[in-house]
Amino acid sequence: MADAYEILGVPRGASDADIKRAYRKLAGQHHPDKGGDTARFQEIQSAYETLSDPVKRQQHDNPSPFGHGFHGHPGGSHFEFHFGGGGPEDLFQQFFNQSFGGNPFQRQHQPRRNKDLRVQINVTLASTLEQQKKTISVQTTKGDRYQVDVDIPRGVNNGTTIKYAQMGDNMFDTLTRGDLYVIINVENNNRYELHGINLLTHLDIDSIDAMLGTEMTVPGIDGREFKVKIPQGCQHDTKFGLQGQGLFDMNSPHRGDLIVNVRVKTAQLNEAQLNILRNIRSIQ
Repeated sequence: MADAYEILGVPRGASDADIKRAYRKLAGQHHPDKGGDTARFQEIQSAYETLSDPVKRQQHDNPSPFGHGFHGHPGGSHFEFHFGGGGPEDLFQQFFNQSFGGNPFQRQHQPRRNKDLRVQINVTLASTLEQQKKTISVQTTKGDRYQVDVDIPRGVNNGTTIKYAQMGDNMFDTLTRGDLYVIINVENNNRYELHGINLLTHLDIDSIDAMLGTEMTVPGIDGREFKVKIPQGCQHDTKFGLQGQGLFDMNSPHRGDLIVNVRVKTAQLNEAQLNILRNIRSIQ
């Protein structure tokens, strides 16, 4: 069996976040919709399913040479046999299958269901202000391709996963179909910083406008423009709030605010302007 860590290119002690980051990068590179190899993509998915599940990861990291249910105690010769509900027949069946490739009881264990499939959708930050519907194309291991209409709720968060039961892989016709998981990636917008459902944007003004006061225009996330009045003597890092102009809570009418952070920049003055400032200072 291929090593899941090698497939994802992460060390054995990798954190859950590192594993998820590696999976997303590789899945994006090898996705069949982008011209990637289907077998390689399925291999990446299988490795991620193993390492993202604590139980499967433990079994992968510490495999028993005799299969599940046979445990030796280090430093001694005592072994425990855990038959579960199937009895000793299942234990020896596993032993012969793994060690000799045979099955003395002529029983074959297949997976209980087909694999799950995962597809990623990218949406813009501004588009999260409205409920969306996107049609995606999904390809199974067998090469079957089908379309799914995905309903994306307003206020969707980055990483939100939508499950579609029994719409995943169909490799084995005799098994229950896997599930489809649609992962939503909300793209960054360099104009805004995210603070929960509040947005923060920076507004640069020169020092003269800060001293005298002025009115500036600030763009909102939805494309509208808002007038912000800068009072006389405004200080650097002063913040103004535009209520209800942030992001929505998912599946909620509650909307955050747009915070405008004023950054005061030193004005570049000519000699005549500098002389005026010098005269003002002398009056003080």
